Parts: sequence; structure tokens; C-alpha cells
Amino acid sequence: MTYEYLYGEIKSVLGDGARAYCQYLLDKNPEELLFDKREVPDDLLSKHAEYSERIRTGEPIQYVFGYAPFYDLYIDCAPGVLIPRFDTEVLAEEAIKTLPENAYFADLCCGTGCIAAAVLKHREDVFALCLDISDKALECTEKNLKKYGLEGRAETRKFDVFSSWDGLPPLDAILCNPPYVNAKNMMTLPENVKKEPSEALYGGEDGLDFYREIIKKSKNHFKDKTHIIFEIGYDEADALRKLTDGKCVIKKDLSNNDRVCIIRG
Repeated sequence: MTYEYLYGEIKSVLGDGARAYCQYLLDKNPEELLFDKREVPDDLLSKHAEYSERIRTGEPIQYVFGYAPFYDLYIDCAPGVLIPRFDTEVLAEEAIKTLPENAYFADLCCGTGCIAAAVLKHREDVFALCLDISDKALECTEKNLKKYGLEGRAETRKFDVFSSWDGLPPLDAILCNPPYVNAKNMMTLPENVKKEPSEALYGGEDGLDFYREIIKKSKNHFKDKTHIIFEIGYDEADALRKLTDGKCVIKKDLSNNDRVCIIRG
């Protein structure tokens, strides 16, 4: 089978997912394959047969291949842990630009640790406390920190946002991509997203449970002034303005959707 023919097969099976699949499997764009008459190695065809079927039946491509691009990193992913999204890079970028010198920050609801890893890589002066309620998430975070040699400036700890915060040390900032999907939207998630852990997606009836809890409980845990950077849903900006009495800044992602809420006090 030629690469040209293989791309036609990929396109017929995966449709709009063909471009991402070609990047993962072949490290090529579709345009590079359209007229490629070279024969595809047998081992690659075997992988294609397995991987394309798994994706066709709804398994997220990041779980199939075991990683997701994030910022300028390749973040290891695993079933049971939320997959990093391109949108979350807006949060990481804001933190890289604005964290104070030698900051000690919490990556709250850290998941794969993608936010902490990106910030630590690009800010060699800062230190992270990575917190999550999920053992699988913390294992994934530790793996990604070690992958990029960042474990010396980070600590992982199991933590429930809705439990006592008394054991947390004073922080310079909190970075957080919390569960924020509301009850109504949970019912209409795409099938591949439903393969991700619901506890990493569901933010309560109105999607705001984690924001309320973190804003309330974090007040006495900053070394100086409040400094929180949240990821938010595209339709949650007004709700966050109300929760903060208007004392926040909303930033948009590259699709011009509201994506990050910054609270500084």
C-alpha cells in the first residue's frame, strides 16, 4: 500500500480527524501524502489497523497514541486523566508572563501536569505544587515532570478542593483548569470526550462549583495579594465577573472565545 492510498483510507474512515491522525501516526500533514507513491512499511500498516479502529469506535486519539501536544511539549496522557487542550495554553502563557520572580504556585486540579510543566520549563525561577484528587492524575503529572527534568522544582500532593485547605503552604499564585462543564452540557458531550473522566469535567449543576470553592477558600493562602488564573468555559465570563464582584480580567483564546479569568487583589 502506498502512502497516497493510505491517506485515502484514513480520510474515508476518520473524516475530519484524518489530519490529526496523520500527524500522530506518520508525523506528516495530509498534503505531504496526497501524491506519495512510496510503499508503507508493514509494521506501520499494522499499527494503522489497530489505531484507526480504536479511534473510529470513539477512543480519544491522545489515549491511543499516549500523548498530546501542549505548548511546546509532548505531554504523556493516560485513560482516566483529562486530555490537555490547546485552549489551556492561554492560561500557561499568562502565567509564564506574569508570575512574580521566584514564585511558588499551585497547579490546582493539575491532571497531566501540562500547565505546571509548561510554566516550569519557561520560567526557571519558579516552583510548583501540583494538586489533584486523582491518583492517576498525580502519577501522570509526576511522569511528565520527570520527562522534562522538572521534578526538582515541583511537588505533587493528593488534594480535594472541597476538603480543608489548612495543610497548604502560602502561595504566590494559583493556576487552575477546574472541572467546569454544567449538568446540561454533560449530556451532550461528544462521544470521545465522554471517554475522559467525568470527575475532571463536571463542575456542578451550573458548572461553577469549583470556582466558588477556590475563590472562597484561597483567600488566606496567598503570601501577599490574591493571584488566581482560571481557565473558564466560553460562556462563563459573566458568571465569573459576578463571583468576583467584577474584580477580574477575562482573556480570549485564539478562537476569540472567553477562556481565562485572572483575579488579582
